[in-house]
Amino acid sequence: MNKIAILALLAATGVASAHETLVITYDGGFGGGVNNVYNAVLGADPMAEHLYNPAPGAVAAYLASEDVDNLFIFDITTSNMMSSADAAAVGAWYDSSKSAVIDGRSYGVYFNGGSGGDEDRYIQNTANWFMNNGGGMWIGTDHEPDWTVNGNQYLVAAGFTPIIGLENGPATGWNASPLWDGVVVSSLDWSGGSAWTVGHTPVGLQPNGVTLSNILYSGPGDPMISTYLVPAPGAAGALALVGLAALRRRR
Repeated sequence: MNKIAILALLAATGVASAHETLVITYDGGFGGGVNNVYNAVLGADPMAEHLYNPAPGAVAAYLASEDVDNLFIFDITTSNMMSSADAAAVGAWYDSSKSAVIDGRSYGVYFNGGSGGDEDRYIQNTANWFMNNGGGMWIGTDHEPDWTVNGNQYLVAAGFTPIIGLENGPATGWNASPLWDGVVVSSLDWSGGSAWTVGHTPVGLQPNGVTLSNILYSGPGDPMISTYLVPAPGAAGALALVGLAALRRRR
């Protein structure tokens, strides 16, 4: 179903789309799977828009003209393809009311996504979390300095420390996360034992005041995916229990 048809259906049923999702892909000529993040996001939000290799300044212009709730930035290039205005616009857009997911091994979505498997489910879970919980930002790169040129500029502008280093060990551990719903997490070690390299994502307290948690890692000091989820996992369930207890008291 195309987007015009979806809009017509929503209008006919009296339902309005409450979410604007934007996917930005910077492609250095990989071809093939460069659209995998966008296609996976479409599985959660069929109305998502895609800026593919946007000209410098185009991201800033888009954010100035559109009401964006959810932002995915996929950096697959060694070239600087953005402007300082783009970084500043994302920095102004992001605040601690929004979730954040930072992926230093996101090329797994390029290599193993596109077939409805675990990489796609992880991205769709992220998009659904954002849409159901006030919005968020996902930034995916690989190792530094080669493959973080654009992604790190956006991270720093949004008040995070950058993705650093180069790790060629497999992902050996993970912590519980709603982003893993239906995902065989061990499959996100996309290297397949071939020692592909990834970057280390920031963890802990960030300059913007949020605290990132490590949910996938090669070792405790080698984080590959970090998250700041709003509300904190379990908080929504706790609030629901409080509400049920209040209803019981009123009865």
